[in-house]
Amino acid sequence: MKKITTRLMLLLTCLYIPTVYAAAQSASSDTHKLVSDYNKKQYQLKVLLPAKYTASDTVAYPVLYVLDGNYSTSLFQSTIDLFSMAPELQQLIIVTIDGVNTSYEQWLANRYYDYTPSSDPAADTAIARFMKTAVVPSGGATAFLQTLEKQILPWVEQHYKTNADKGLYGHSLGGLFSAYCLLQKPALFHRYSINSPSLWWRQGEMAKQFAATTAADSTIDARVFLSAGKLEGDFMIKPVDAFEKVIIANLPGIKLNYKIFDDETHLSVVPLTCTRTLRTFYSLMASR
Repeated sequence: MKKITTRLMLLLTCLYIPTVYAAAQSASSDTHKLVSDYNKKQYQLKVLLPAKYTASDTVAYPVLYVLDGNYSTSLFQSTIDLFSMAPELQQLIIVTIDGVNTSYEQWLANRYYDYTPSSDPAADTAIARFMKTAVVPSGGATAFLQTLEKQILPWVEQHYKTNADKGLYGHSLGGLFSAYCLLQKPALFHRYSINSPSLWWRQGEMAKQFAATTAADSTIDARVFLSAGKLEGDFMIKPVDAFEKVIIANLPGIKLNYKIFDDETHLSVVPLTCTRTLRTFYSLMASR
């Protein structure tokens, strides 16, 4: 009986997809550029609106802010379009964020500066040599966080119908910045997606800072999705494991979902972190 029910549901889904495909593709998007008051850099926001979004009603939506818009815009747009073919996710607004980049090298430099929480000249030199680019400075996360808190979020909330539910997604150095935001401004977002984070930065200083500053603070209340690919190796995974243990030991108010994706590398894991973030934070299935 269970097999028959499952097959029937799959058949109905297949029949349902053509009727909703047009609606799935109808979500609109807006682009906005702003100059930061804090680091004088220009940023581009891509606002992906849900298919049912209209200015004529009173519905307000949760917002997921996604770093590295240079590649994440198309990834999240296509993923949302796919999920729209069946009622699996809440309707939400997605805002992707990136610097205004004219080259791949400029994109690397912008994200490296913005997402690193402290300066490390030795790492700057080593990474430039590895990437075959000019040396760029690290340590711009404080200014970027100010830009996010004081300019980007207020602008989105002023121009779109949002509710209080805000999330942040980051991968790699973006994951490091998401962890930094959780440390510095835990109440700024309700949901943090921290994926393959570069927690090796400066000998794992982020986990140490969490352990030192939050041991007596159990009031942080947030949902955290923490992940990495198993094929990323110990260099990436050991600091992530240590970070998970710090959260469990010191922050009981955090609802943590920790996932190591088998057979995935630092890059191949990215699409999985996108779908799992959306399902973990915004699934309609869990409430059924």
